[in-house]
Amino acid sequence: MRGVFHPRALAPIELGAEFVHGRPSVTYELLREYGATVIDDTGDRFVLRDGSLQAERNDPWETAGALLTRALEREADQSVEELIGTHTEQSATLEAGTWARRFVAGFDAADPSLASARAIALEWAGDASAEGAQSRPLGGYTALVAHMEAALGTERVELHLRAVVSLVAREKKSVRVVARVGKGELSLRARHVVVTVPHGVLLAAPGTEGAIRFEPELPPLTRQAIAQIATGPVIKVVLCFREAFWESLQNHRWRDAAFFVGDGEFPTLWTQLPVRANTLVAWAGGPVAERLAAKTHDECKALALACAGRYLGDAQAAENAFEVAYLHDWQRDPYARGAYTYALVGGEGAREALAAPVDGTLWFAGEATAEGNEGGTVAGALWSGLRAAREILAEN
Repeated sequence: MRGVFHPRALAPIELGAEFVHGRPSVTYELLREYGATVIDDTGDRFVLRDGSLQAERNDPWETAGALLTRALEREADQSVEELIGTHTEQSATLEAGTWARRFVAGFDAADPSLASARAIALEWAGDASAEGAQSRPLGGYTALVAHMEAALGTERVELHLRAVVSLVAREKKSVRVVARVGKGELSLRARHVVVTVPHGVLLAAPGTEGAIRFEPELPPLTRQAIAQIATGPVIKVVLCFREAFWESLQNHRWRDAAFFVGDGEFPTLWTQLPVRANTLVAWAGGPVAERLAAKTHDECKALALACAGRYLGDAQAAENAFEVAYLHDWQRDPYARGAYTYALVGGEGAREALAAPVDGTLWFAGEATAEGNEGGTVAGALWSGLRAAREILAEN
């Protein structure tokens, strides 16, 4: 999660997680504990067709989801792309294939040619799919994390921020963790350690920034689970304007718009409805984000603004109202190396395998280990932390 403060923004600027998918009790309970709530997502979806935005009357999730559920009818797993190729011979299903690719790349940040069709279908069938309820925490996730940090209590918790862990060494009945803090080194020892770094960091090549060395080497089943999961790339840009200029365009046609779906470098834009804010979020995930890897941050910001102007049919209005853009490239962040995870072909069950404790001293948590349909979500990360804590308590 990564938030930014802008004095004239009328909504939180979240460069990381933004939505609550479904109605996860773990997230709702935390919000209630800190006196916060959620705002349900509302608004219309518009899709760029023949050069202009058209209202999407049908439910694209229903269309794409019906295609993906066919993966559950097959014994052998296959990629999403292979599934689409098998079932889109007829023109009636071509649109389903198009939407399936869009959602797998955009919502799951996954490569359709690599992602497990069975795993994606199972995740879409759950409460956390974008077809279900969707909301935002009032004040954003950044505020929630700040509340959680304040509640730790310094008498029981020693918190070290900006500590870059380089070694996790399992010993007879303890674990030693070595980290770089500024120009110094920090060494800690504990009976149990929970590793919650992003999955992309677990895949980092030895010797690269942010990579962690495990001693002894992690067991084969854990390493196999890590290899069966991929982390999807995401570039997120928040465009701040003097006012919500799009609400007055074309006789207020976009006033109640929530999502704009196009064909540019940033295929999805969204507003903050029901909050009428002066920001647009530009999102590129999966292969689309990979294609932007060679671009500078300034070039990506310019492309995001250009997409907004082109989709909305008035580039000049967008440029005239534009103030500033904030960007985070999650794939190039050495301490994330991607946004969130998806299972590769044959990787069904990999999340649960990664969650299995190692030697009774080492646990893995985070959305990559989430059970059920919560992979890739904040709720999945929260659940996994509770699961690891309960298992450790049961050991003692």
